[in-house]
Amino acid sequence: MANEAAPCPCDIGDKMDYGGRGKEVQIEHINAYLTKPSVKTEKAVIVIQDIFGWRLPNTRYMTDMLAQNGYMAICPDFFVGKDPWNPTNDWSTFQEWLKDKQPTKINKEADVVLKYLKEQCNVTKSAVIGFCWGGVATHHLILHYPELKAGVSVYGDHPSEETTRKLFS
Repeated sequence: MANEAAPCPCDIGDKMDYGGRGKEVQIEHINAYLTKPSVKTEKAVIVIQDIFGWRLPNTRYMTDMLAQNGYMAICPDFFVGKDPWNPTNDWSTFQEWLKDKQPTKINKEADVVLKYLKEQCNVTKSAVIGFCWGGVATHHLILHYPELKAGVSVYGDHPSEETTRKLFS
């Protein structure tokens, strides 16, 4: 649970020693980690990182696991080159760090990723999954992008009552 000493409930937990089976790609102004399944597919899942960033091995493992289950999986750098949160940082600086990394201010990046999946990867159905910070971003995207067919928020912030109504309508 978050408190004043640790304002975000995120904990890096065990950082995996994992190299990944995907590759880094440049998509217009952002980088992404892309893993393709062994079979051709028109379905993709966008993986949204937590505060520890898109290069965290744990997140890449989840991205690869989706690909192993038959989905094109992509984890964009939604921080657009800005440093992720470092577990050794002073939590009292967290809100300041977060100011230019708002999970509801990622439409430009989402547009680029969805266009790339459609035009370069021939994807016709997309979904999104996000972890913590990415869970909040997932709520945002699923409300604003009808082309996203499903969204999973894993330990993201609880949406407001108004947002919850929109999610279920």
